Amino acid sequence: MALFHLDDRQVHLKIVYYGPGFGGKTTNLQYLHGRVPPRLRGRWIALKTPDERTLYFDFLPLDLATPSGVRARIHLYTVPGQTRFCRSRRLLLRDADGIVFVADSHPGRSAANLESLEDLHRNLLEEGQGDGDIPLVFQLNKRDLDPRIAADDLRRSLGIGDRPCHEAVASRGEGVVETLKTATKLVLHRVHERC
Repeated sequence: MALFHLDDRQVHLKIVYYGPGFGGKTTNLQYLHGRVPPRLRGRWIALKTPDERTLYFDFLPLDLATPSGVRARIHLYTVPGQTRFCRSRRLLLRDADGIVFVADSHPGRSAANLESLEDLHRNLLEEGQGDGDIPLVFQLNKRDLDPRIAADDLRRSLGIGDRPCHEAVASRGEGVVETLKTATKLVLHRVHERC
């Protein structure tokens, strides 16, 4: 849920990166952290297990200007992809303004993509939201893999339909900024409609 600070002309928004483990959620935020000038980003926070997997979440705040002159403080979170962290994922979805679903393009990860997407839908319903209630952007990550699932096949299997979707290679930064721009634009549009 967007938070407004009228005195400072700021809106705080929460975008959650969701998807299977090792799909590239953290890599997206790492790339953004390295690319965004320090004056426009806050401190990177990552809670990891000893083997470098996301334990609870990664967090990166960014400051962006909007056409209306209001400053948008975007709080980016990743969820842990491992099945055993279902409660953590549900908690992190609470009050989210937008979601980026990061799908893994490797053929061996099809089941993990679908399981994670079903988990997302289930958690949204438990939080009182349906699919159409929150902006959802898909990112087809690891498009540099060989072999990889054809983009059209991956879109079809995930049921993306006409929802926004970007192909990406997050490790090289390809498609990362475009994905965030699309998510931010949809979230700001939704906030504007509700005001």
